Formats: sequence, structure tokens, C-alpha cells
Amino acid sequence: MRVLMPFYNVNDLDFYQHLVRSLKRYCSEEIIIAYVSGSPKSEWARELQLERLEVQSARSKSLEFFLSRKKIAEQVKKMKIDVIFALSELWTLEFSSYISEELKIPFVVWVRGDHRKVREARRVNRLKRALVNRLEVAYLNKAAYVIPNSVSLYEKLQEWGVERSKITEPVHNGVDTEFFKPMSVPRAEEFTVAYAGRICPEKRVAELLEIAKNLKDIKFIIAGSKDIEVTFPENVEYLGKLPFEEMPVFYNMADLVVLPSVTEGFPSVILEAYACEKPVLATREAFPKELKVFGGVAGLDEFERMIRELQRADLRSIGKEARNYVKENFTWEKFGKSIRVFLEKAVSEAYKL
Repeated sequence: MRVLMPFYNVNDLDFYQHLVRSLKRYCSEEIIIAYVSGSPKSEWARELQLERLEVQSARSKSLEFFLSRKKIAEQVKKMKIDVIFALSELWTLEFSSYISEELKIPFVVWVRGDHRKVREARRVNRLKRALVNRLEVAYLNKAAYVIPNSVSLYEKLQEWGVERSKITEPVHNGVDTEFFKPMSVPRAEEFTVAYAGRICPEKRVAELLEIAKNLKDIKFIIAGSKDIEVTFPENVEYLGKLPFEEMPVFYNMADLVVLPSVTEGFPSVILEAYACEKPVLATREAFPKELKVFGGVAGLDEFERMIRELQRADLRSIGKEARNYVKENFTWEKFGKSIRVFLEKAVSEAYKL
């Protein structure tokens, strides 16, 4: 089974490398990555078949795709693909829907977040938001299967209008506990709180920084790319966007990891922190209902009090329990084998037709 994964920017593989390796190992030995921009690392070129798509440059991704779609279809046709496995960003949905229709290849989508809530938090124009929401559902309804990565997304997909027959049971993220693990690293003497992720409206980092101002005896470390401008208080160290391979060290520099987001699917940050024996304090909107709490879940207005409470807790013991929990329940093997079931069903059903 030859599986195509489309990425607009191939550099996103840095974040998804464990997911892709899981698919290659447990799902299909032939994973083809089709991409438009970015520079692939040499290790990816050794592991995967990488295919750069030729496109006509335009002001937006959608316009670029519209102008280039026939050429892209011809390029994909030569790859002899059996099925497309797409992450739920709008460009990959647009790509997968069109290629599926043109080349009669089924596609399966893994929905990893509430993109509607993200657009709302970023204050996207209401008319544009409504249009994109409609397009998103239209594309999802053309998929063979729509796989949510959490129970909350399973429920939301139905609310949005995705056909119930296409929605599968949730398939959760995995975590590599040999990569993310407790380790001895140089770190501050003070109690340290960490945040990992983009600095953008839906992640509510600006609000977290206001909380940090009131906790002057606590050190905060932040890693992630900046989508908005913020001012960091003196007790906050901004480390910039770190390479994925440095993230285990980052988590191990902290006593507690926080996730203040207004929305999440099934956050990898929580699993990665747990694997490094770090408890997590997350907002109710960000914490999946099916995940066990090791740390705390609270409203953002309660974070200051909760951080103080957790500062006094036995976080080392809590962290050890968290690591054992993810080792048993959230493996990439389980993810890859679960996805394989739906990809094979999609191919089998398409062949029958």
C-alpha cells in the first residue's frame, strides 16, 4: 500500500517525524511526502520518498493551488498512490479532495484540532470564517474516513455537519518514551514553569505572561515561534523556536508544564511532558476529557493559585506516575496500527467500486 502524505511546507516534518515514522513502520513501508515549499533534512530524504510539487506562484495558497491543480494531479499520478492520508489543515484538505476526485484515489483525514476555534481566536473576518468553515466540512465529507484525535473532536465533527458514517472512533497521538524521557540537564535553581507552543492568540500566552508577572519568585521558560508580539517579564526566559530534537531537554528544565490554550485537540505537549515525568497544568478547554490528569485542570483565572498549589506538591512522584501512564496507553505503535485499519478499508472499498 503506497500512502501519500501532503504537506505544504516540508519543514513541518520536524514536528510530525514520529507520526510519519509510525505510519512507515506499522502501516506501510511506502510513505511518499508531497510538498510545495521548505528544505527537507537529509535524514528525511534517506527515510522517505520526497516529491516536491511544481506550482505557479500566487498571493495565497488557495489561489496557487487553483492555478496549479492540473499540473499537481499529473505529478501525483506518476507516483502511483493507493491512498492519501491527510492532516486536517485547509490546504491539505483542498489538495486531497481534488486529487481524490481527479485520480479516483481515496483519502483519509486525521483531525487534530478545532480549526474553527483557532480562526475565531485569531479574529478572522466573520464572512471569511463562515466560508472557510463551509469549505472545511465540504472537503471532510468527500473523505473516505474522518478520524478525530479526541472525544471532543468526535462530537464537534458531528455538530459541524460531517456525515456520521464517515467519522471513526478517535485515534489518539502517540509519544516516543525513549526520546521523551527524564534526564539530567542544566537548569535554574528556582521552581520553573514551562510553556511549549506557538505564541498566538488561541494559545493565550499573553495572558500567561500577565500571570507570570505576579509570580516573581518563579521562573518561566517559553519555547515556540512568535505569531504575535509580546513583552516578556524579567522572570520569563524566551528560548525561541527550538528544534524538535531539543524538546526533551526543554521539558526536563521545568518542574511543571502549563497549557493555557483556548482550544486543543489531543495535545502532544501533554504526552511529551508526561513522558519526561513532568506534571501539566492545563485549561479545561485544552485538556482532553479521556486523558488522566497528572497535575491540574483549571480555568485560566485559576492558574496563579494552581501554580502555587502545585509548587508545594510532590511533583516528582506525580511525574513518575504520568510517565508510566503514557508508556502503557499512548504508543506510536497503537497509533500506526489503528490508522492502518482505516487506510486499508478505504482502499478496499474504493477497489470494490
